[in-house]
Amino acid sequence: MNRIRHRLAFLLLLPLLAVSLKAQEPKAAASPTAKDIDPLAMQVLKAVEDPVLAAQAFSFQALIAEEELASNDQIVTFFHTVDVTVQRPDKLHLTFRGKGQRVELYITKSIAAIYTPDSKLYAIVPAKDTIDADLDALRAKGVDMPIGPFLRSNFYDLVAKVVDTAYVIGRVNIFDTEVHQLVFTAADSDWQVWVTGGEAPRFVRAEVVNKKLEEKPRTTIQFLDWNLSPNVSADEFTFNKPADATEINFMPVEGGN
Repeated sequence: MNRIRHRLAFLLLLPLLAVSLKAQEPKAAASPTAKDIDPLAMQVLKAVEDPVLAAQAFSFQALIAEEELASNDQIVTFFHTVDVTVQRPDKLHLTFRGKGQRVELYITKSIAAIYTPDSKLYAIVPAKDTIDADLDALRAKGVDMPIGPFLRSNFYDLVAKVVDTAYVIGRVNIFDTEVHQLVFTAADSDWQVWVTGGEAPRFVRAEVVNKKLEEKPRTTIQFLDWNLSPNVSADEFTFNKPADATEINFMPVEGGN
């Protein structure tokens, strides 16, 4: 089967790859921003992150809404869902559905496979030794997944490093669920998280306002169906190529995010 050069796989993945909670290299400033961190906000965040960090494997579904600035300056909202299964330190399976397309991403044993079932196109690209390293590689290219920070093994440490302010708003209701609302600011983003408390704390919702990306002003993530002990097999993370699938070269769009 001949290999063909094609940009379709990357274009289908563009809605999945969006800059979010990205820690850029600090720039010199005339007057540094004074930090105002409520220790309780960080304690609550850590209490929610710790069970995920301790889990050898976990899964959840994310409902994602991304605002984009149209050419006439109107803000248009796009929606997609991502089903996530993680097995630390290096296995990941994402099923992305949005804009009429489904995209599967499999990462295992330093190999990443991207597959579009509708068009039966796939690409094989190298992966890193850990999920964290894969996310770092994407960020170095100027792209990131909205859910990326929540897949990391150092999520709390990343937040603690970049935030300038952190506050607890208090307890609020999202529909019929009582949650704790936390708000944070960083150099390039303002963001909020809503989390449940008790013996099984979980992320419920996150919202990011991008200060330096005028074309993508806001991203909202709703988390569903957290499972910190899923029953997963090696097949969950392995791409089994259909006989009629065509391999393509994964080509990033020049100058694109």
